[in-house]
Amino acid sequence: MQNPATVPSSSAHWQQTDRLATIGSLTAGIAHELNNPIGYILSNLTSFALYLPVFMQYFDILQALAHCEDPQQKTALRQQLAALQQQENLQFLLQDTQSLLNDSVQGALRVRDLVLDLRRFSHPDHAEFQRLELGPLLEMALRLSKNELKNHITTECLLEPATIWLQGQPAALTQVLVNLLLNAAQAIGPDNGQIRLTAVQADGWLELCIADSGPGIPADILPQIFTPFFTTKAPGKGTGLGLPICQSIVQQHGGTISVGSSTFGGAAFILRLPAETTTGSNDSHPV
Repeated sequence: MQNPATVPSSSAHWQQTDRLATIGSLTAGIAHELNNPIGYILSNLTSFALYLPVFMQYFDILQALAHCEDPQQKTALRQQLAALQQQENLQFLLQDTQSLLNDSVQGALRVRDLVLDLRRFSHPDHAEFQRLELGPLLEMALRLSKNELKNHITTECLLEPATIWLQGQPAALTQVLVNLLLNAAQAIGPDNGQIRLTAVQADGWLELCIADSGPGIPADILPQIFTPFFTTKAPGKGTGLGLPICQSIVQQHGGTISVGSSTFGGAAFILRLPAETTTGSNDSHPV
């Protein structure tokens, strides 16, 4: 594999520095993504805490009825059950409890997935290259970038074939994808826009294109975009290491990265990486 020549010395150090800087820029969005499910989980638990005493009261009456021998007392207990059912609308409470639990489970899964994504993304890859599936890597990168893409940017992901395997380091490759997605979102700005991710596999190679509908990259800047510390962003908004590090990581994986124009009129970054053509288990899927 090629040795990275575009970033300063100690490539691993700069990759981790850029990775942590990216997490810093995503912090507000990540907090928002965590706060939403946590908020409705707490709301659901609050509602369930109000329902629970009603269920307990109903259960207590049923228990008393089951052990009651006195006919008059049985009649009185049945009247209490009927009154409680009418007063509290138990059928609705049961249905709503099921909905509350389902929503809370989905919210907890969202929190879990985001925390796992952050752990995978922030953890340096010291292990040997793993056998990875491209689709889950793209999904993780999109989840991490979700808040930065906002509601005005639509994303589309097209893979041919649907399952593509490669050898690589999950956190490093996700770092490349997140950087390119964030750059695309920043290029589009506050206007409505589109980002399309397309991947094809042919002749032992994976070609992934990340195209946006932004204004594109001026021709006079194109030769410099992979130069370390070069940036067109405002002071404090970028280190100028994002794209050089992306190039370094791709080169470490035996591939290339290039840029052109998208069919939307914006920029299109094309990653070309060796793809695996053999089938096998996915025991090495990133965790």
